[in-house]
Amino acid sequence: LHGQMSAVSATLLLLSGATGLSVTRTVHRPQGLRLLPRRAGRVCLGWGPEPVWKTLPIASVGDAADGLKAITVDPPSEIAAGFLTPGQYVQMRAIGAEKASFFAVASHPGATPFEFLIKEQPPSEWSPGTGWLTGASAGLEVEMSQMMGGGFKSVGDSPSVLLFAAGSGIAPIRSVIESGLLKGKDVTLYYGARTPAQMAYADKFDEWSTLGIECVPVISAPADDWDGATGYVQDVARARGVPAHSAMLICGMKGMAEGVKALAADSGVPEDKVIANF
Repeated sequence: LHGQMSAVSATLLLLSGATGLSVTRTVHRPQGLRLLPRRAGRVCLGWGPEPVWKTLPIASVGDAADGLKAITVDPPSEIAAGFLTPGQYVQMRAIGAEKASFFAVASHPGATPFEFLIKEQPPSEWSPGTGWLTGASAGLEVEMSQMMGGGFKSVGDSPSVLLFAAGSGIAPIRSVIESGLLKGKDVTLYYGARTPAQMAYADKFDEWSTLGIECVPVISAPADDWDGATGYVQDVARARGVPAHSAMLICGMKGMAEGVKALAADSGVPEDKVIANF
């Protein structure tokens, strides 16, 4: 999650591996977010169940890109069984910690172990940060919740699907790509990062192309030797044109999400065809 918005508001827009969300402090309520009272000093977000914690070891930690870590966890069967739709997420926290973080699963339903793409981020008033996790070694025990969220809703009969991701927002987008749910559709991925070194899963583009995905990497701070698309994903998509009767799946920072929604409105894409993973 990026920009100057609160972690609560940002997580509602996009649940990826970018940041965590504290639910242990008083928060400023974004418009439309229902807060349910809990015991003194706590609030509960009214858009998800109470977490049921399981203690699990981290299976592996590796580099995915500059500032991004690939982390795997072997889920117990009861958690794995709840992963039904790409874009679903879990909460994770250090053993005994009050604050938890939300992370979308990057692997597809049915695949084990669970894979996560997590941005290295310092702690803040809102969040425990991710250093406790990105700096960990295999074998560290963490607490993980049950699967949460509805994931990406079906795109229905839309013949064309545009995927928009920025930074670690590619995690749930990867899940939907590799799930096979978009098979037979005309699919284009617009994936943004500041530099190519910060773009996770670039080594998967060839594999995704065999699944019928056109991958368009977009770099916002290109070096002189970059000859691909530059700027912002929504602007590149606008220049290329939006096919009729498209659906859009999005996961990225606030500015990107707003830009994609504006593009959809200008292109005649109905609001219910602009789909986030929460």
